[in-house]
Amino acid sequence: MINKAVIIPTGNEVLNGVVTDTNSPAIIQILLENYPACQITRLKPVMDKENEIVEIIDKCVNDANDLIIIIGGSGGGHRHSASLSEDYSHSAMLKYLSDYSAIEIYGKNGHLWSKIVCGKKNSSMIINVPGPYVEAIAAARTIVECFKSDNKDKNIFCEKAAEAIISNYPSSEGIKCVKM
Repeated sequence: MINKAVIIPTGNEVLNGVVTDTNSPAIIQILLENYPACQITRLKPVMDKENEIVEIIDKCVNDANDLIIIIGGSGGGHRHSASLSEDYSHSAMLKYLSDYSAIEIYGKNGHLWSKIVCGKKNSSMIINVPGPYVEAIAAARTIVECFKSDNKDKNIFCEKAAEAIISNYPSSEGIKCVKM
């Protein structure tokens, strides 16, 4: 059961209005379709700074949210090229969580597409989804399905989210998943 959830969009491009956050409304709709009485909060977008993401996650955990979904910042971005976006959501989560599951998804070019991290702290399940809309929505649907099946295993959440993300590509040839 999800009684209280929070959506945290990340990224300077979202915060500055360069990119419109279409993921949050779609994820809220998914949550409400499945849990109509759920109290859902969409926070102001967080800058691409690891320490700011850690602070907001901690605040959300202390507010006793059942589910915390962090949108964006899951790729390799700036680690491969200075011209690409900064991606700190997954590293912030790894810093914050002591017990987690993580899966890295690499494209056939060897570039890190997404690092999905899932963990539980206090009563909160925390998971990130990629920024691209189709991938984010597929992962969010899977996360809600895991909750509905009463599955609270962080490994299953992570595996199912990775499968949902990969399923949106015409060919999974060359795509590699690495469990952390």
